[in-house]
Amino acid sequence: MRRHIALVGAVLLGASSLQAQTQAKMFDLGVLFGQQVFDKATALESTPFVGLSATYQLPWNPLKLAIKQSTFGVGLAVDVSRPVTDGEQFPLVAFDFGDTTFLYAVAQRITLVQAGLQAVVGVPVGKARVYGLVGTGVYSMFTDPRAVGRNYNVTKPMATFGGGINYPITSSIGLSAQARMATYTQFERSALDATVGYIQDQRIRDALPPPHPASATPTNLQFSLVFQYIPGGK
Repeated sequence: MRRHIALVGAVLLGASSLQAQTQAKMFDLGVLFGQQVFDKATALESTPFVGLSATYQLPWNPLKLAIKQSTFGVGLAVDVSRPVTDGEQFPLVAFDFGDTTFLYAVAQRITLVQAGLQAVVGVPVGKARVYGLVGTGVYSMFTDPRAVGRNYNVTKPMATFGGGINYPITSSIGLSAQARMATYTQFERSALDATVGYIQDQRIRDALPPPHPASATPTNLQFSLVFQYIPGGK
């Protein structure tokens, strides 16, 4: 009887340990480093960014009926960057000194935060895994108070989609190359105009080419490397 109790206990303990490891592997965490390329309509210059992501692989996956070892997960993603505005997309400011007028393009560095929910679908290709993602969230722009003379920020909805390829280095660590597109909604380029408070030029209108046409829904690109960690992997 004691042997049977010990055997049952060992089986239950092993099953519990295995279940804990399996559950832990359903989560993965990622650290992103990359470059963000903005639509010209935003009047923002390309800039590096950093971000974090977390994904939970759902046990229910309809793709498994057609593709073995496919995955379906939901998660969170957030990234931060510090782009500079393109001053030539806004009115020039004029300073008169005697008989000479100087024209200047005024730029500012803003803080941009993008955050949202996303669904991630992956399929195996040899040792690697190809995945696609789609999501929704918000983008927040914080202007430079030294440039505009006040604290100002705006938060609006955005939609994202993209994909990448992941290659496992160990069972706990992986590396991904990822491309993602973010479409801003209700975008107002004028909110980034740092010429407020200056004397805008009204005389020399053709000093610069016309600004790029504005858009309420510009789409921006992100290219990144993702360092992935799977808690509980061995």
